[in-house]
Amino acid sequence: MSKSLLDITRDERDALIAPANTIVAKAEAEARGITDAELAEIRSAKEATAAIDERIAELVSLDARNRSAATTVAAIGGAKVKSEERTYTASKAAAGSASFFRDAFFSRSGDLAATERLNRHSREVTVEGEALEARAVASSGFAGLVVPQYLVDLAAEALRAGRPFANACTKLPMPAEGTSFIVPRGTTAASAAIQATENAAMSLTDEAWGNVTVPVATIAGQQQVSRQSIERGTPGLDALIYLDLAGAYQAALDTQLWTGSGSSGQVLGVQNTSSINAATAFGAAPTGVNFTSKLAGQIAAVAGAGAQVSPKAIFMHPRRWGWLTSLVDSQNRPLVSPVANGPFNATGINLNPGSYGVDSATATAGYNVVGYLQGLPVITDANMPTAVGTNSEDLVFVVDTRQMLLWEQGDGMPQMLRFEQTLGNQLTVLLAVYGYAAFTAGRYPGGTGKIGGLDTVATQGLVAPSF
Repeated sequence: MSKSLLDITRDERDALIAPANTIVAKAEAEARGITDAELAEIRSAKEATAAIDERIAELVSLDARNRSAATTVAAIGGAKVKSEERTYTASKAAAGSASFFRDAFFSRSGDLAATERLNRHSREVTVEGEALEARAVASSGFAGLVVPQYLVDLAAEALRAGRPFANACTKLPMPAEGTSFIVPRGTTAASAAIQATENAAMSLTDEAWGNVTVPVATIAGQQQVSRQSIERGTPGLDALIYLDLAGAYQAALDTQLWTGSGSSGQVLGVQNTSSINAATAFGAAPTGVNFTSKLAGQIAAVAGAGAQVSPKAIFMHPRRWGWLTSLVDSQNRPLVSPVANGPFNATGINLNPGSYGVDSATATAGYNVVGYLQGLPVITDANMPTAVGTNSEDLVFVVDTRQMLLWEQGDGMPQMLRFEQTLGNQLTVLLAVYGYAAFTAGRYPGGTGKIGGLDTVATQGLVAPSF
């Protein structure tokens, strides 16, 4: 019996998506997570099937018009599977009938039903095309856990400062091995000059190279939870604990990128990187005039550091942006004007009044630009230091984000979620997240300009503003 055009098209789609299904099945069989390379193959396969999916939808629609409703249901019975309720949903968690984290716990004890539900959930995520890299976490006890989307979308996370700066950095894949690695950096450049006369000696300057050592930091957090809360507690409680740990992880990482000391397991943050440009002591109370002058100076310093760097963004604490937007001229007109007002001769533009530098405490995908100063985007970050110098000043940085190099595993989410009975005699379970990160602003220190931090008079410098 010859196949219909719909069946042929479906076979064509199955052939294209087969490599992705093979990858998922292999990862499950090997009890591991999906690698970045494999994820790229899955995405490629899904992109290749996008056009075919549209053709299938058109053919199904045409088939529906040419057949009776009963025949249509029989012919495309797979449509029933698409409408089937997901394994883990908010309503099931509330009713206590299907808990993702409870199944994750019991699967470690050999509960076959829990393991089957977890595997079915992973297949559903793949079929639905959800972002695996945004929610996948590996576990020592089973292949790959993918946190249900409803937990990510609806959970009331604890308030966190997020990771605006980390999201703006240049992302690089973490090397497979090593607790530190080396980035070569030229310290003395070769020279070239006009040859004064024919046969005269050419310009000669011996190059010199140094090494920027980049330590790999481990960021981790844990929470001890009673076994009763997992087995009999309010559904979803353990999910909220995990999301809180993930938020703490991201905030800790972002803070390290600003203030890390480079020792005791820390990365070397921007603030402590040597040879960056700096405009520190104001020598007077901060005003719109002297702040604008300092900012212009640091923009010029970064722009003039060399052809390899140029200023791309300005980072500041929300309190400093709030101070700037509060300033007015002699006619009580705001110096940082809302875009809608059509600013004339304004210091800056308040693009998103009331906005913050990142959408979510655990977001890893992007950042918000709150406004513009001197043509550069402004990004606020509450993880920035606010206790610098004698008077607890905050700092403002002008940076070339291309030279802010951040190595992370995967997409930056914590790499492992583990369930361990650390205190078995007390029925205590440990929930933990951890990940590895490395960072340097030292490849081109001239790509950073710092403002504030050294005034010793109480009213001077970028001290906490009053509103």
